[in-house]
Amino acid sequence: MRKFPLPQAVLLGLVAAVLVAATWPLWKGLRASREGGEPQAPEPAPGPLAGLVIVVDPGHGGWDPGAVVAGVKEKDLTLQVAHVLKEILEARGARVVLTRTDDTHYSRTVREDLRQRVALVGEHQADLFLSLHANQDRCHCWGAQTFYQKGGSAEGKALAISIQNRLRERTDTTRYALPGDYFVLRTTEVPAVIVEMGFLSNAAERGRMQQPEYQRTIAEAIADGVVDYREYISRHPGTAPENPADPGEASPRS
Repeated sequence: MRKFPLPQAVLLGLVAAVLVAATWPLWKGLRASREGGEPQAPEPAPGPLAGLVIVVDPGHGGWDPGAVVAGVKEKDLTLQVAHVLKEILEARGARVVLTRTDDTHYSRTVREDLRQRVALVGEHQADLFLSLHANQDRCHCWGAQTFYQKGGSAEGKALAISIQNRLRERTDTTRYALPGDYFVLRTTEVPAVIVEMGFLSNAAERGRMQQPEYQRTIAEAIADGVVDYREYISRHPGTAPENPADPGEASPRS
């Protein structure tokens, strides 16, 4: 064996150590591949809704079409937007449960159908309940609007206001969140809202609500509102922001 002077031996040792350190990640990845695994990618940062479980309720379904105008059915629009909303909420870290994923219903009576939808909150230990609808009236009304339970929790009101503020930013609605008295709001034990996405009885708005781009706009506004709500409640627990709406305004049908 050839003998090296001590300084040379030290230098060779340092070079070997540097080479091992530089190539170790490559050897580690190759080893994982040989063992049937893949090199582990870094964990993505948690989204702003991480840890939240949200029940999204596409209103109506099955035998109950909801509002029907010019052949356009409320139950179809709510389901389409619900699927988009689920995708967006999940991308922000939430776990989403849809009350229905296709054109179905729970019961032959409206009350029992609604009761079983609300029951999913307890079954999945959900944190929020969002019910999607589309409005109809005899007037030339237009604009998306969010409702919270009259006399209900401050959190429910805060959720409705947060979503409505984002709808006002992203769509041409001039409406504000309003209190109402609806079964799904009254009986849900977590913050709950009804989002009326617009008026089917308004021809222009009916046309927009059928467009995928506008459906995504509505869904993004709702998701943004949920993020705003979570941030607001973390800073102001048990309260709701000021709402300029006139509480005496009549609530449209749902």
